[in-house]
Amino acid sequence: MNAIPESNLPSLRPLKGTLKRSAVVGVVATLVDLLMLWLLIGGAHVSPALANVPALSLGLLIQFIGNKYWAFRDHSDRIGRQGAAFLLVEIVAFALNAGFFHILAVGLAVTPLLARVIASAVVYFGFSYRFWGQIFHPTAPPTARA
Repeated sequence: MNAIPESNLPSLRPLKGTLKRSAVVGVVATLVDLLMLWLLIGGAHVSPALANVPALSLGLLIQFIGNKYWAFRDHSDRIGRQGAAFLLVEIVAFALNAGFFHILAVGLAVTPLLARVIASAVVYFGFSYRFWGQIFHPTAPPTARA
């Protein structure tokens, strides 16, 4: 049996670190999303369907900033191009999130907060994360100019 020496295998550490950091960003974005959803539904008495949009939008902004600069450690100045690519990926993710949320919250009568958590997790792991790895690439942070 020909075993590949362990030293010849590519390291998964960078991928694992990126996934962990991205997951933390995802948790923070989801918590902010849930808080916004809760405030809009419970405090402002906005319908779950209408509250869904601003809550997802705030989570989207947190996802972009957190993933670009912290999770993927991309400090490049390609923010416009990356923002456009991220937005395209997230338009699809937004539709998937909204669709799953509607199916869960309206069709299956799952509570809105639980529906948000389930829908967000499915879309994050099943769709978004793998495309973000193609958008963001680690770069050194800019140095301070004297």
